[in-house]
Amino acid sequence: MKKVIVLLVIFISISSCSNKVVDKEVNKKAGEWVSSGTKFFMGSDEQVEIVKNLLSNYAAMDAEAVFLNTRDTVRFFPFNAEKPVMMTVKDQKEMFSLYDSIISKPVYFLPYELDGVRSLVEVTSTETKYKKDGTVEKDLFLEKFIFGDDGKIHTVRQWRAAW
Repeated sequence: MKKVIVLLVIFISISSCSNKVVDKEVNKKAGEWVSSGTKFFMGSDEQVEIVKNLLSNYAAMDAEAVFLNTRDTVRFFPFNAEKPVMMTVKDQKEMFSLYDSIISKPVYFLPYELDGVRSLVEVTSTETKYKKDGTVEKDLFLEKFIFGDDGKIHTVRQWRAAW
């Protein structure tokens, strides 16, 4: 009889320790791209890491490293231009040659996908660029790094913001 009671107590103890299953919604779609009605959902941390590395290499003024995870030519929409600029490593090196140093401090990284259409990482950052002529450029940017099907950045859109 004692064996039965001990076995019963052990069985009840083990049964009460079972893990509870918690339902978790993954890839919840939300929002809307107005012209098509397409929904958004969260993107990948892998793409965030690609953008973090790009921005770190940008601040280090390493043009070759900036282009490690981009296409050979990146379509860049600067905040102060009406048309995109097609950027290459050579163009980036020329731009860097104007500066002594660049300090870029990201505020946030937000990866998201437009349901089956494109992947983006949105970044807000403060940027201070010290030109060789002694002038200093300070900006707060909102930028969107747009990835292609090949997993590489093909477009960067930039807006200047004020706080």
